[in-house]
Order: sequence, then structure tokens, then C-alpha cells
Amino acid sequence: MDTYKNAVRVAAHRGNSKYYPENTLIGFQSALQLPVDQLEIDLHMCKDGHIVMMHDHTVDRTTNGTGRVRDLTLEELKALDAGSWKGEQFAGTQIPTFIEFLEMLKDYPEMTVNVELKDYPREDPEWARISADKSIALIEEYGIADRIWINCWSGELLEYIDEKYNHRYRLHGYFPYELMHGEWSRDPLSYMHCLCLFGHKLPHPVRPKADFDFVAAADVEPWCYFPGDEEEYYDGAIANGVKLLTCNDPKKALDYLRRRGLHE
Repeated sequence: MDTYKNAVRVAAHRGNSKYYPENTLIGFQSALQLPVDQLEIDLHMCKDGHIVMMHDHTVDRTTNGTGRVRDLTLEELKALDAGSWKGEQFAGTQIPTFIEFLEMLKDYPEMTVNVELKDYPREDPEWARISADKSIALIEEYGIADRIWINCWSGELLEYIDEKYNHRYRLHGYFPYELMHGEWSRDPLSYMHCLCLFGHKLPHPVRPKADFDFVAAADVEPWCYFPGDEEEYYDGAIANGVKLLTCNDPKKALDYLRRRGLHE
């Protein structure tokens, strides 16, 4: 496995998303000031081929608009208010393009990014591949491939990327494997860099240590995400060998890890 300066790293899930509108530049800037070890972002391709930052397939939840991202032009997306749903102080916040995010990132040359691709082959194989290829083209244009993890719930798309780009990218999948959809031909452990151990049933969301050991034995990093950022779940994940925590409240996680001597 890779070596890092911190025993357990922290990724800001969609930015500092507990306090700021998710997948917005102000939310990412807030996380960068903490600072976190990584930003987790979500990408879609819109109607006229631009790559934009949005988690959901539709704009309904996080803007004052309606409709699918892929059915709206960039001009239409930019006209939406992507901040007021989180608080009136964020009114007028725009949906950023991936290019705008990459321009912001120029000021943070050490920051790593977990890029989640949200256009899936099960909805439209060609659209998903074009969206992924355009996103990767921008990563390569900005020269930051060595700071990127690529993440998707589609095992099929991750395998496509691994093959097309000759194992260039660190890939992030999910465990157990059935959480990933699509068809693939190889064991994900053979090409994943990390797996998010996810979806264990409440009231025990931390997966058993045997699952962490299974992943780590293949030289794949076990990562975790707990939506409520509960310290008791952090305790369990750390005891089991987690390498990175993806957090909605990254400051809380950083403070917790520092108290335990696991982060600078």
C-alpha cells in the first residue's frame, strides 16, 4: 500500500457539506481551509457536453430548478440557485463546472481528489463513457492524474477506465461487491486501489474486521463513510484498519483523529 503522512486521512464529502451547499466552490474552499487530505466530488455531463458538479441525476433537491442534469444546458444550469436550499446566506450560489473546480485547485498543489462519476452505463452506456472520458481528459489537461482517485458505483465503468487508460488511475469501488452495478469480467480486487466498506446493517454499520482484512490482504485500502460522522463508528473502523474516512463534517473528524494522535 501507499504511505501517507497521516495514519488515517480525511476526505470532505461533497465539500464541507454539513455546513455549506454540497458540490459548490464555497463548500470546497471551506474544506480546503481546514485543511483536509482530500476532496470528494461528483460529476455529470450536461446536455451540451460540459462536465458539471452535481451529485443527483436531477437538480430538484439542491437547486430551485427541476429536471435531469443531462437534459439541461450549461446556461440553464448556471441560472439555477444551488445554495438557498442550504441556507439563505448561500442564495445565488451556482453549480460549478469541473473546469472551475480545477482552476480553484491550482492554488492547492498537494490536495488529492476523489472524483465520483455519476453517469452510469446502465442508464446509457455511450453517454457514461463519453462523460468519463471528458472528465479524465480534463484531469490530464490540468496535469493532476497523480492526485486523483476515480470512484463509481458502476463496476462496469471502473473496469472500462482501468482497461482504456492502462491502469493509470487509482480506482475506488465498494464492498461488498453487489453494491456495484453493471457487468464486469475481473475480480475488482485485481485493479482497485481502495474499496469503501459500506452498507452494513444498523445498529452496527462498521463492517466486520474480517472484511477489512480481506480487502487489505489484496493490497487494497479499506475506506469508510458514515453519514452521521459518529465517533463510535470511527472507533470501530480504526480498530479494523481503515485508511481514510469520508466525512460530511470533516472538521469533527480531524479533531477526533488529532486527539487520538492519528493526524497532524
